[in-house]
Amino acid sequence: MSLTVSRADPPPGALPGRDAPGAFGLESLQPLDTTSAMPLYMQLAERLAAPIRADHAALVGHALPTELECMAYFGVSRPTVRQAMAQLVSMGLVARGRGRGTFVAPERLNHDVSLAFEDEMRAARRTVRFQVLSRTRVPAPAAVAQRLGVPVGEAVEHIERLRFLDDEVFAFEQRFLPLPVAEHVTAAMLSTKAIISLLTEAMGQSPARITNTVRCIPTEARIARALGVPSRTPLLHTEHTYYAASGAPVLHGTVWFHGERFQFTLDSPIQSGTHG
Repeated sequence: MSLTVSRADPPPGALPGRDAPGAFGLESLQPLDTTSAMPLYMQLAERLAAPIRADHAALVGHALPTELECMAYFGVSRPTVRQAMAQLVSMGLVARGRGRGTFVAPERLNHDVSLAFEDEMRAARRTVRFQVLSRTRVPAPAAVAQRLGVPVGEAVEHIERLRFLDDEVFAFEQRFLPLPVAEHVTAAMLSTKAIISLLTEAMGQSPARITNTVRCIPTEARIARALGVPSRTPLLHTEHTYYAASGAPVLHGTVWFHGERFQFTLDSPIQSGTHG
């Protein structure tokens, strides 16, 4: 499974909306084909996507044509234009903001969750850092106890921290560790290491397996504040458990991400004899 990371806002210095330089002129785009079986909004999305794909890095933060300009040039309705723009947003090519217009979004970075996050980001020349919010021993809640294989109420370590990419907060982490693992986790490790690297150093070996469930659900107020979004904003929420080579669970936790900035991709062989 891989985690795809993108940034929804333009980079520092880029002016979104009408004040930003135009990404391209409409006159360079081919008219829509009204005889095609492809819906007009999909055709329009492809017309607008083509120049972005051709020179994405150079166009980040540049404004797209307005709805009225697209309506006039292509001879389509406002709903058609809005459907096309929504398609581009879902593809991760553009970002939209009320009062800011539509602009080219930064290119996405791929992260394979079986690898150390900071290693991949370092290779991509991105800076990752962590801010520890709390580290306490708590009685294991029932759901956590079940995942960690400990009695309900047994002491476990609860850790919360923020993850930053290039000094922009992009994830809120909540982790529960059994005490035999937690006692080997230092403050320095929490401040500098992504979770796979942290577990590897604490256990003396890499975790062997992870289960990961991904949902999009409204977040609670304190997490929303930490991520800079309104309370109850739907965010991507991953719930995961890491296992040692012995099969023993060594960490259970959750991470909250900005939903419009990330996507999860599963690349897995299909077992013979199975049918969809």
